[in-house]
Amino acid sequence: MSNTHGHGGGGSFSFSTAIAALISALVLAVAADLMTPYGPVVLTMAAVFGVIAAIAGVLSLLPPVTVLLRGVSGFALLNTLACALFVGLWYIAPKPAANERGVFATLVPFGDTLQGVMVTPHPKGPPQVETAAAPAPSPSEQAMQALAAGLASADPAERLRAGLNALTSEDDAVVAASLDKLYRTNDPALRQIVVKRLLLMRRGARMPLLAVAATEDAQPFANALQGVGLTIRSLNEVSGAFDGGLCAPTGMAGTVNRTGVTISARCKIGTEDRNTVLILQPTNDFRLVGDARNDAGQSVRVELPLM
Repeated sequence: MSNTHGHGGGGSFSFSTAIAALISALVLAVAADLMTPYGPVVLTMAAVFGVIAAIAGVLSLLPPVTVLLRGVSGFALLNTLACALFVGLWYIAPKPAANERGVFATLVPFGDTLQGVMVTPHPKGPPQVETAAAPAPSPSEQAMQALAAGLASADPAERLRAGLNALTSEDDAVVAASLDKLYRTNDPALRQIVVKRLLLMRRGARMPLLAVAATEDAQPFANALQGVGLTIRSLNEVSGAFDGGLCAPTGMAGTVNRTGVTISARCKIGTEDRNTVLILQPTNDFRLVGDARNDAGQSVRVELPLM
């Protein structure tokens, strides 16, 4: 009894201890293999236990710790061999499942189920976020983007060119949006092309003219201007010259320049025809506002809505 006990106390593994240590090593190796989605855990465990076995084996040569470290060294060696077994199986297990799920989950029928219970697959690398491809801009959007880019230029000629190009669009919505954007820039050159286009768009239609007399003797003049209104018959968008009617169906001539709009016509006031000149400037709210004067010295304030 004492010899047997002494032999066991000398640090050697009994058969039951060896079986227990082997089972523990296999369980640890299987668990490490099932954690393959998180990385090469089995390989890491094999390296760690190998280092522990080597260090404990060397230190077990020292008499004070021989008994303790010889058992530690043996247990670490068994774990090293068990983990190394799974590392070696990587080379014969079906690919690529062994690299993604581990050898045990690949070879054993219920292994993948057990792995699913124990661990959640960990994607390698940063998560891939699927983003829907942005739809290509429509021709209308492209036209507005080109206009915005042109207006951002420091070159006045480039801004003017962008405005003229936008107004050549066949899309009425693009033209309307471009007119609004160009007019609100407060650039005299851009406002000029907008005023010309707005007058051209109302060609043939009667445009109401609001006239306000400052004095009582000028009221007949204001009434004559408002009686028929303004009608555009034709307009040259290049030169800005136009003709039509003011106070009468015909006989009016005008021009659109960078400072505003100038109109000349003959207006019948009472029994006399008077030469009349209107000088109007565009306001920020799409109106032409200014004064009308005739050769009799009468003057009234006039306003012409552009939209």
